[in-house]
Amino acid sequence: MIRDQFEHDWDHARRLAERAAGRARARLRRSVPHATRLLAMLGLAGLAAVVLLPVPLTALAHSYSALPAAARTFPSDTLVFARGGQEIADLHPPDSSRIPVPLDQVAPVMQEAVVDIEDHGYWTSPSFDLGRIVQAAFYDAVHRAPDQGASTIEEQLAKILYLRDNRSLIYKIKEILYGNDLASRLSRRQILDEYLNDVYFGQGATGVQAAAETYFGVPASRLTAAQATLLAGLLPAPSYLDPLNNPSGARLRQRAVVQAMVTQGNLTEHEANAILAHPTPLHPSSGSNLAPYFIDQVQQWLRSHFGDLYPTLGLRVYTTLDLPLNETAQKLVTQVVAARAAMHMTDGALVAENPQNGDIETWVGGAGPSLPGGQIDMAAVPRQTGSTFKIFTYSAAIASHTITMTTPILDNRLTLPSGGPGGGPYVVHDYNGQYFGVVPAEVALGNSLNVPAVRVELATGVPQVLKMARAFGVTTLDGSDSSYGPSLTLGAYPIPLWEMAQAGSVLAAQGTLHPARFVLRVIGRRGKVLYSAPTVTRRVVSSQVAFIMNTILARNSNRLLAFGPDTPLVLPGRTVAVKTGTSNSFRDNLAVGWTPTLVGADWVGNANDQPMYGGGINGISGAAILWHDFMEAALTGQPAQWYQVPSGMTVGQYQGQTVYYLPGTGPTNQVLGGGALRGPGGRPSGPPGRHGKGPPGQNGQNGPGGPGG
Repeated sequence: MIRDQFEHDWDHARRLAERAAGRARARLRRSVPHATRLLAMLGLAGLAAVVLLPVPLTALAHSYSALPAAARTFPSDTLVFARGGQEIADLHPPDSSRIPVPLDQVAPVMQEAVVDIEDHGYWTSPSFDLGRIVQAAFYDAVHRAPDQGASTIEEQLAKILYLRDNRSLIYKIKEILYGNDLASRLSRRQILDEYLNDVYFGQGATGVQAAAETYFGVPASRLTAAQATLLAGLLPAPSYLDPLNNPSGARLRQRAVVQAMVTQGNLTEHEANAILAHPTPLHPSSGSNLAPYFIDQVQQWLRSHFGDLYPTLGLRVYTTLDLPLNETAQKLVTQVVAARAAMHMTDGALVAENPQNGDIETWVGGAGPSLPGGQIDMAAVPRQTGSTFKIFTYSAAIASHTITMTTPILDNRLTLPSGGPGGGPYVVHDYNGQYFGVVPAEVALGNSLNVPAVRVELATGVPQVLKMARAFGVTTLDGSDSSYGPSLTLGAYPIPLWEMAQAGSVLAAQGTLHPARFVLRVIGRRGKVLYSAPTVTRRVVSSQVAFIMNTILARNSNRLLAFGPDTPLVLPGRTVAVKTGTSNSFRDNLAVGWTPTLVGADWVGNANDQPMYGGGINGISGAAILWHDFMEAALTGQPAQWYQVPSGMTVGQYQGQTVYYLPGTGPTNQVLGGGALRGPGGRPSGPPGRHGKGPPGQNGQNGPGGPGG
């Protein structure tokens, strides 16, 4: 009842004041000096009724609980940072951005501009200033423009935080009292800090940091005097004064801000003239995203951990990305693809991982947004892997003692009774139809020979190969073991590029899997650590198995039969392990290679699954070039490193090279696939190689095995 009575009284007073003000404005329009004086007196009387009468009601207002729960909550942008702390993305809903920053990160000239135009006595006057209200009303009435704000900054903040603007007298009373209460609780710096972070500047930008980035593409700390005066001028009516849509209105208001700053001594006449001589240039920002493919993965992770509202939670997300290296990778992918456009190569992707912890340091999902398939993240899309899959087959075979690095294997035309079209025979071809007779396992793998790989797979067992691939982190091979045919080892079943990079990291980390990760730490609004990446390791194969695989894949001598001595798989001055792959009908081209500190995996091809022009494009002439250029750039300035021989291994000599055997294994004369060792020193020999160019064949699930190198 008491509250109703007071609201009735104030409503009656408001109507009386409005009628008096209306009569005064009518007399003002007759433009006589007496009208000005009369208006000033009426304004004083009316405003005194509005402002002074509520003072005895302070106790009543407090009985209503001054500073109630906020009338609105402010979402805050989620910011994403690269390794080293550089911001790489600002995540927020469309047309709604707010990035709180402490006051010391707001340019002093911006603070001065806001105070001078909105509340020039802010630092010394009380939160409620009757004289200022009367003066502002008189000034605005005489000049017929709302250049002088009547509310103090404390009152404006109270309105932003606690009130809905219904323009009633009770509303104005609450604005004054809540502003006074804020002033009693917070320092002036704290109030200005919160005000600058919560006031709306238009174009969806709440707060000075979002406004600075939205209109000028700079942080609030770097605002110039011209930019600051333009922004400060928007505050009375940011939608109407929007400089993008109403440049003349914004500029007129900017003049008022500049004049206020001159009056308060924060700008000289010379500085003011320089600001007003030309319109302040705008640089509208569409929001930062310096690594779009990587950020897509981060957003998927954020959604899974924090829900769909993650862009409004004000999170600070610290990631594994090496931004300069990612920019280098993007440049190289674009260049290599463009150079091979005549061979119908339209897209590429590259992922680099630190094998020591699983950190994804680069993630490039396409050659460019304007190119065919540029909107598809080809680093995440499962594709046929070609012969890069053989790292799983040979790792499983060596770990199970099925073969050693010197086991002789027969390389000749191979026909299996089933697994081909319609369940018929499955014919396996080597790349370009060449066969090399009996070769050691390390030579078979190094030259990416298909027939020996299938023989090794069958001897080891498809289930064991699948088990090894899954242990290396492959998730796409989730069917029953019986659903996979012998073309498994030739890469016929799709796996995403990033999982191939993760698989390479197992061997690079001497047999230990560090699952790939994008996010290291997430900090909440109040500085609380909401997530910290755990250290996860899983032993996949022994360090001895990893060392043997690394040795095989690092020896250029193992690649001579198929690829010759000069290939992009060699990095001068470094030892690197690498495996290439070419899929069915030259649709996909991959390279996966590593050192102890870096794994690089890349893919080139076409997102629409069209083949590249065969013959000119394979694992060596396509993806290997991109891999070489990237690894060379990434490792520049870093010392060359390689692995020490693990303990417990047997070391021997074979054909002039040092070879390594797991405990319980050693040299053998038994040829996998039949035949016998002949020749001096037990060197393998067999059917002479077919050095003519034969049909490449196919290596799909139901087709004959073909490209794989």
